Formats: sequence, C-alpha cells, structure tokens
Amino acid sequence: MFLKKTSVFLFVCILLNSKNIFSAEGMPQFNAETFPSQLFWLVITFTLLYLFINFLVLPRIRDNLRLRKNKISNDIERAELIKSNIEKIVKDYEFKIDKARDKANLIVKESAKKAQQDFFSQLESSKNKIEQKILNAEKEIVAYKDNFSSDINEISIEISSLLIEKVLGQKLNKDDISFINNHIKTSDGRKA
Repeated sequence: MFLKKTSVFLFVCILLNSKNIFSAEGMPQFNAETFPSQLFWLVITFTLLYLFINFLVLPRIRDNLRLRKNKISNDIERAELIKSNIEKIVKDYEFKIDKARDKANLIVKESAKKAQQDFFSQLESSKNKIEQKILNAEKEIVAYKDNFSSDINEISIEISSLLIEKVLGQKLNKDDISFINNHIKTSDGRKA
C-alpha cells in the first residue's frame, strides 16, 4: 500500500516538473504549464462538489430514505394491524356461522320432533275419531237392523194379510198373523 502511494506521488511530481512531456500544440489541457492551475481548480471544484453533495444533496437523500423507511414501517404496521383485525373478524364470522349452524340444527331437530309429535297426536286423534265413527256406525247399523227387522215383520204381516185375503177371501187381523208367524218361528227353532 505504501508502495502504491509513493508511486502515485512520484508520478504526479514528475508530471508537474516535466513541462513538455505531454504538451501538444492543439490541446491546452496537455500543456504542462497549465497543470498547476488545472489541479487548483480541480481541487476547488471537487471540494465544492463534495461540500454541495455532502451538505445539501445527501441530507435530502437521507431524509427521503428515512421518511421512506418510516412510511414503509408505518405501512407494515398498519398492514399487520389490518391483518390482525381481519383475522379477528374472520374468527368472529366463523364463530357466528358455527353458532348459527348449531342453532339451525337445533331448530330443525326441534321442528322435526314437534312435527313428529303433532303427527302422532293427530294420528291418535284421527284413530279415536274413526273408532268413534265406527262405533256410531255400528250402533246405527244395529238400530237400522232392528228397525228393518221390525219393518220387515210389519211388511210381512201386511203382505201375509193381503195374500190370505186374496187366496182365502178372508181377512185376518194383525194379531192373528203375528201369532201364526211367532208359532212358525218357534216350530222352526225346535226342528233345528
């Protein structure tokens, strides 16, 4: 490293001392007589450029980078906050959906149970009504049968009376025909 610095220093010194090495007539920047003024203005220019960049440009760039970094970190924090809020909302939503699903299942089960109970109670009620109607119909049939048999007896007595009157020419009253009819029924019963 020391060797490099020394060789560079020697090269600069040789350049400054040798006036005609690089001089050319058409190119004033290679004129050795203007090297010290060129180096002076080079140092002044680069010093001003360094100061301008170091004190004006770089602080603005640093401020912009800092603001950008702060904005990015704030955006990341907001994104994480929003993400946590969204996750909380999703958990609440899933909880409410599960709760609603459980409630719906419970309502369906209760409705099915109630419908089944209603069905069986209506079925039992219908059975009772049908049994009552069957009993009433049987009573009506027995009553109709009794009425019908008494009506048949009366009609048969009247028909017998008319037949006897037509065949024998004699008129029998209803009591006589009833007596004969009862006598025939009892004699049929003895034969059996």
